[in-house]
Amino acid sequence: MIGKIIVAHPSAAERKIIVDILRKAGHQVVAETSDMGHTFRRARTLYCDLVVVDSGLEGGSGIKTATIIEEDQLAAVLFLANSDNDQYAKRFHYLVKPIYDYTLIPAVESALLFWKRQNEMLSRIRQLEDKLETRKLVDKAKGILMSKSEMSENDAHRFIQKEAMRRGATLREIAAEIIARASHGSDALGKESR
Repeated sequence: MIGKIIVAHPSAAERKIIVDILRKAGHQVVAETSDMGHTFRRARTLYCDLVVVDSGLEGGSGIKTATIIEEDQLAAVLFLANSDNDQYAKRFHYLVKPIYDYTLIPAVESALLFWKRQNEMLSRIRQLEDKLETRKLVDKAKGILMSKSEMSENDAHRFIQKEAMRRGATLREIAAEIIARASHGSDALGKESR
């Protein structure tokens, strides 16, 4: 899996080694940074897939940088740790220094794959939450129509569907309108439906 990567490392020489390894593997290095502030600015504007963060990043700890990038869901993080005993590093995909091509590339690919799967899962969760919220609103609107207009459940549902099609709106928009009208004491069907 190929990705757009930012390399955040305080040492220009080590940063160059990492960048060379990544480019040889076909990855696109979109930025190189040496401090926390520059790393954040680049991560927020370049829409990268991965930020490789060294533990000794200037202008703040590397762990703080990695944490903020991950919490704000700006990109996947590959943390470069000084030792395997670094408890903070284990919160992320991490790699113990020194860096070699045969260790860096699998770690990068693993972090990118995890990031992709996580984004797909979050997107699916948002879709399901949206569907559930729409269903709740439609059910509430049907209940209002059934009680105020003496419609059956099927008739109320058909009414909402027809209004949505007629007005080029979503079921959710029509249901929300019916609920809003009912809460203001006006006719739940609205003037257009008469």
